[in-house]
Amino acid sequence: MLDNNALVAAATPVFLLLIGAEAWLARRRRIAAYTLADSLTSMACGIWTVTLEVFTKAAWLLAYAWVFQHLAPWQADPASAWTWLWSFVAFDFVYYWAHRWSHEINLLWAVHAPHHQSEEFNLTTALRQGAFQDLLHAPLFMLLALLGCPPGVFILQLTLSKFYQFWIHTRLVGRMPLLEGILNTPSAHRVHHAVNEVYLDRNYGGTLMLWDRLFGTWIDEGEECVYGVRKGAPGWNALWAQFTWPAVMWQDARRAARWRDKLALCFRRTGWRPADVAAADPWPPFALPAARLCRATRAGSEGRRWTVAAVLCFLAAVLLQNQLVTHAASLAWLPKLALVGAVTAALLLLAYCLQPRGAAAASAPARTPAG
Repeated sequence: MLDNNALVAAATPVFLLLIGAEAWLARRRRIAAYTLADSLTSMACGIWTVTLEVFTKAAWLLAYAWVFQHLAPWQADPASAWTWLWSFVAFDFVYYWAHRWSHEINLLWAVHAPHHQSEEFNLTTALRQGAFQDLLHAPLFMLLALLGCPPGVFILQLTLSKFYQFWIHTRLVGRMPLLEGILNTPSAHRVHHAVNEVYLDRNYGGTLMLWDRLFGTWIDEGEECVYGVRKGAPGWNALWAQFTWPAVMWQDARRAARWRDKLALCFRRTGWRPADVAAADPWPPFALPAARLCRATRAGSEGRRWTVAAVLCFLAAVLLQNQLVTHAASLAWLPKLALVGAVTAALLLLAYCLQPRGAAAASAPARTPAG
């Protein structure tokens, strides 16, 4: 089977080069597109996601191959151009619904929320992924296996979709009139990441925006976008970022009186709360922030040595993760787990170096039911 880890490892230097180029160009244009703490945290989310996916993605790709081999009524020819064409359209269609439901259903928002937590919108935001998102999306993508999409073709469609969506996370590219509403563009995706009321739950497409037009979720960019999430900002802790919305759900489930409501929290619309919990602990109405909410860093209050330490921790995590991903196919389980532990420790140290003392793990205005 095609090695997804090898594709990610090969692309990583290109991603870092493009991030450096965007940061340089933004500085040259005097656009405040980057802050170090935010960028390191976003990339750290990506590092931990890829680290865990050495296990989780391998497992569900094996499951995909099994479904394709044993349950698909027919198997498409991977050498046929027609296979690549229909599987691209089918993949993008499934992606649209997986992405849309990840905003509309509490449990799926819990694993997608990390991608939206940054208050910046730049190429590092593209790397800020939910570590468990693809695992929960896997049952939906099994539909492609049942349709006869070969595993190698599926892996490339999945990888190329992620690679395509990397470049659209930028504020430096304006509207592209000939492509808007047809392909996903930076303008369309800025709208998707915005917390402005008019932009909520819009522009879900991966590569094609035709699905948004067809299902009524397309909107063009108008007013200036404000980025982030409405509740559950993780500060600078990339690991806690993965659990902020599950923590909100857990608190509500623990306080709900009825078991039916405890279970319903997973499957109801994002932001739904049991009536008794909402009455006892109402969320204040959301107000669009005039400025970024997450600003303070340890370096700001205790000196720049913490910035140096944070960068060193980040570089250590990059090197350790690269060793894991590059040699995943040949490493035994124990060395793999040791590298996972080492990457995790480096990222926790990174968060310690960035997070100011006494800062809450999550602080942001209340989130409304809309995603």
